[in-house]
Amino acid sequence: MKSLKLFSLALCVIAMSSCDIGEKVNDFIDADTNIGMNAPAVGSITSVTNAETVPTTTAEETTTEAPVDIIEERADEIIAGMTAEQRIGQLLLARAPEDPVGEMEKYQLGGFTFYARDFENSDPEKFKALTEDISGKAAVHPFYAVDEEGGSIVRVSKYRQFRDEPFPSPQKTFDRGGTELLAIDGKEKADLLLSVGLNFNLAPVADISINETSYIYPRTIGEGADDTADAISMIVHTANENGLASCLKHFPGYGENTDTHKDMAHDDRELYEFYNRDFKAFSAGIEADEDRVPAVMVGHTIYDSIDPDAPASLSVKIHEILRHKLGFSGVAVTDDLGMDAITKYVTGDSVYVAAVLAGNDLLCVTDYRAAYDDLMAAYEDGTLTDEEIGTHLHRIIVMKLQYGIIE
Repeated sequence: MKSLKLFSLALCVIAMSSCDIGEKVNDFIDADTNIGMNAPAVGSITSVTNAETVPTTTAEETTTEAPVDIIEERADEIIAGMTAEQRIGQLLLARAPEDPVGEMEKYQLGGFTFYARDFENSDPEKFKALTEDISGKAAVHPFYAVDEEGGSIVRVSKYRQFRDEPFPSPQKTFDRGGTELLAIDGKEKADLLLSVGLNFNLAPVADISINETSYIYPRTIGEGADDTADAISMIVHTANENGLASCLKHFPGYGENTDTHKDMAHDDRELYEFYNRDFKAFSAGIEADEDRVPAVMVGHTIYDSIDPDAPASLSVKIHEILRHKLGFSGVAVTDDLGMDAITKYVTGDSVYVAAVLAGNDLLCVTDYRAAYDDLMAAYEDGTLTDEEIGTHLHRIIVMKLQYGIIE
């Protein structure tokens, strides 16, 4: 963990009666262009994980906790009451369309992902009302997802009607205040997102990069494996404590590869290198909470030494490593299946069916209608069995129960 700490943050944590810890993480961080220019003196900070010094919203206040066996049984009950059409729809996390209310009624999707354009001409009250309208048409309460990483990737806090300033990048937050400041930042994010009806943050970026010229570097913690693992564990822990679901990305580790939004990418590292480096942060996030497991997003890079024949998101081998080597029992999510790294790779067969057969539970899609039709056709012709769909659906429903999204 970094030794650099904020003296003003230390005072805030120690003297809780005179400082609102959740007020503004930006109060402790200058604008990106001025970072470090007026850095306060180094000081020690009491750990934010200490419940006696830092009041956080407890899990009991924000989520429906229950023993694992009860959640499993409840998930089975919910699934038993669903139609085949509803089960297929639950596997899709769709890019929010112009008419999300009508499309939810028609397709009964697992959820929607919202982007900047969805917030630009809205405000907290309007957006919360929209999620409530969508929920009114859903047989199973949806995921309302967003990429609110901080820094260059902000969807909600980009607009002043939602927050005075965009959230700073996790890298700069960690640089200025270590895991303690990440906890304050995380609570602010959770409070904001939950207040407008969002329940699933497609963050944090658990990838490791110390190369400032790398595409993914600005979105990472910018440190080695151990510091990144500490940071990711705190981010997930804080989100869980405040009732917000998280998603670790981009498994098995983005490395120094090119932008998969725009082209195919190859990674020639050996598997042992991932165990010694990239997997540490993902494991830390997965193990941050015994009762609630974040989702893991699988990226689109082709890892030549692991599976040279498929992007990670479509690779059975990659998913077997995630499940059997890292012990992950939660929801595996694809990166958006409309990215060029996928569309340039896949020809002929349905990428959506291939993604499910590879081991993904939840598919991030823009063309959700095509995805739905392909999955339904594969179910009807026996390519996707009830058992296959049921396995993925069960994980989705369990996650929604764990985070109090459904009861």
